[in-house]
Amino acid sequence: MANKQPTLLWHLLRQHLVAASITLGLMLIAVLFLADRLALRSAAYALAQEIRDDEAPTMLAGGGQGRGGRLLLDATGMPIRGMRGMRQGRGPGWWLLADGATWPLASTVLARHELQGTNALPWVPHPVVWAARAVTDAEGTPAVLVAWNRASAVRGAAWMTYVLVVSAIALAFLINLGFLVRSIHVVTRTLTAVTAAGRRMATGDFVVSVPPQSTAELDDLGHVITELASHLDQTMTDLHAEQVRLMRLEQAQRQFVADASHEMRAPLSSMAITLDAWHDGLLHPEEKPEVVAHLRDEVKRLGRMVTQLLDLSRIESGREPLTLAPLDTHENSAQVIETLAGMPGAPIFLEVPSDLPRVIADRDALHRILRNLLDNARRFTPAASEIRLWAKEDVGGVQIGVTDTGCGIPAAVVPRVWDRFARAERERARESTGTGLGLAIVKALVDAMGGEVGLTSTEGAGTTVWVRLPVSET
Repeated sequence: MANKQPTLLWHLLRQHLVAASITLGLMLIAVLFLADRLALRSAAYALAQEIRDDEAPTMLAGGGQGRGGRLLLDATGMPIRGMRGMRQGRGPGWWLLADGATWPLASTVLARHELQGTNALPWVPHPVVWAARAVTDAEGTPAVLVAWNRASAVRGAAWMTYVLVVSAIALAFLINLGFLVRSIHVVTRTLTAVTAAGRRMATGDFVVSVPPQSTAELDDLGHVITELASHLDQTMTDLHAEQVRLMRLEQAQRQFVADASHEMRAPLSSMAITLDAWHDGLLHPEEKPEVVAHLRDEVKRLGRMVTQLLDLSRIESGREPLTLAPLDTHENSAQVIETLAGMPGAPIFLEVPSDLPRVIADRDALHRILRNLLDNARRFTPAASEIRLWAKEDVGGVQIGVTDTGCGIPAAVVPRVWDRFARAERERARESTGTGLGLAIVKALVDAMGGEVGLTSTEGAGTTVWVRLPVSET
């Protein structure tokens, strides 16, 4: 089993404690050493001030073996005899100088008038702080007065200072540790929020938001995670929409194959039955011209269906070249009606104002759209009725429509009129020559030109089909 990894707080604290302990130890050694030196030097300075203010040094000269003492030396650095407190007429420490040694700094004191230090004295067996100044003895001879205190006594008096110094360093260390922990908590809170956001995104929930942070870097990290979640959410939404679109496309393809098979099965079956009857000699001679005409019509209808399917496929895939340009609605509508002149069917009336704005469209595509709409209207409108080709300016473009007074479309069929092979059952029953692809091609062409389509119909009263095309700005 793998060892559990430490938390960021514990890892940083451990590293900080190791580094801080070493730094704290070195700092304490340095500070205590400096404090000790300063205490000893301050004590030496105080002794110097004390003997400087002494008006009768020769009367106070003496010695002691306690915390400190005084000694009067001659110019050579030897204790002067006859001073109060001397043993056998010799001053304190005389026995330490009995070998003839002298204090070597006596001449320096006489030359400088005063001196102080923290080094050892020959007649004192313990570390001391001392001060010395030049004086004259009772006979007026130059002498040196030396005063000293034991270093241990000075340190004992300054222990409270040492304690305060150590306490101040320890307090600073604890304050620094507190701020470090607080700073680490700020980072860990951000990392925790980012981790939680990542886990939510891992489960598929991309609606996450990292709250604002206290520093620029952490705040940038939060913004990046939030933006990443937003982009992923949008990407997943787009992928889901694309999946739905592909599923619908697949369903449409299956429906298309089924519809195409159904549409082709009927004429092919009819042709096969007719040919079998002919082959078996079941047809009378007088029936053969009619059968040949029927077969020819079915072949033509199948040919039109295949052609229209190929056209529809090219339009929907974008392989049908369209040249969009400003077109005059009145002129193009009139040209379409001219192509139908002389053909049987209900009369067509043109109701397109000549002052309409020009539309953005492909000339051939617009001609094909209007021709399909008019052909559909004539196929379902009695010759005694009438058909209107009209146009008007509308919000967002120009609306062009065809209105007939034919049989109309059942309400149940209206939502499907733009689908492939959308023919009403009654149309199938009366063996209409239509393929059910005309309105699908119209919609595909209008969509390719950035327009809209619409249809309203009342069964038994007539149908209106319209397209809306964008207006040219020039």
